Amino acid sequence: MQGCGGHTAIGQTGGMGEGAMMTEEADGGDTHATAGTARIREEITAQAHDAAVRAQARRTQRLAEEDDRFGYDHHATNRALRIANGVAIIILGFAAGRFLQALPERNTADVQEVIRGLDRLIGLMTKELVELPHLQRHPESFIVEIVAILVGYMLLKRTHEDALEYDAAFNRIEQFYTAAQRRQGWIRGAALVMLGTAVILITHGVLLAYGHAMPDDVAAGVAQTSIAAGVWCYVFGGLYATRTDLFLYNFRALRNINVYELGKSETDERREMRLGEKKLCDLSSSLTNFAVAIGVLGALGLYFLPSFRSPYFWLPLVVTAVVALVLRWCVIRVARRRYEPDFD
Repeated sequence: MQGCGGHTAIGQTGGMGEGAMMTEEADGGDTHATAGTARIREEITAQAHDAAVRAQARRTQRLAEEDDRFGYDHHATNRALRIANGVAIIILGFAAGRFLQALPERNTADVQEVIRGLDRLIGLMTKELVELPHLQRHPESFIVEIVAILVGYMLLKRTHEDALEYDAAFNRIEQFYTAAQRRQGWIRGAALVMLGTAVILITHGVLLAYGHAMPDDVAAGVAQTSIAAGVWCYVFGGLYATRTDLFLYNFRALRNINVYELGKSETDERREMRLGEKKLCDLSSSLTNFAVAIGVLGALGLYFLPSFRSPYFWLPLVVTAVVALVLRWCVIRVARRRYEPDFD
């Protein structure tokens, strides 16, 4: 009886051990199954995210390629025109000021009141950093110059804001211009640059030959008018030609994208590439903004400060613009070679 009891106990113990092993195997199988299911769900979620991103990119691309107010070409052409107009208006204001300086001095109480009003307006806009001199030999000339600066600045500011809004809505556009369209854009841009150069050179040549017969202020006004026309051709021609470089547009649009949004708005295979481009884009924007600030401060100093006043007040703008363009070109070239060498 005891033997039978012992065998029975051993059998029960063995049965319990086998049951425990089966339970552990079942638990292990459930764990593996749960992990496998989680991986499958993650893969399905990632695929769904990538599919949604690609679908959104296709919708954006279709809108950008259309020839209406949402189309990229319409936006880029208008942007080029507005920037060229804003810059030309500012230069034409100084040209008109030089023409007005040829008139007899006229400093009345009404004119002085207008100058004081402009001074208060500019003080509000610049946080009292800029204070205009109230006593002017030719206040009407001074008023025209300030008004031209304000009009040009407002036009450039609104154009910049519109570009930021468009870049935020269309932060990436794939190349849709044909080779012929790109070549045509560069030909027109080169033609405008040559036209602007011809206008400036011919005008200054005529002034050198016959300018001695006219007052200095009139000659200076004519020269600055030709510069305004030439600069308009340069700016519009350059922006019109480069509008077909969609890598440049995509690179510039990255400055408005939150770096953390790239994780949601890009597919897995493109995310690291876009993050690298974003870093270079931020570097390019910082260099450009710094150069523009230095150029504007230098130009204002050479024009408004009596001890530094010079007819070549525009030189700081030209020098800093050239330096900024060269640095920006270098950064963009590095970005293209490193991340998207085959974009076009």
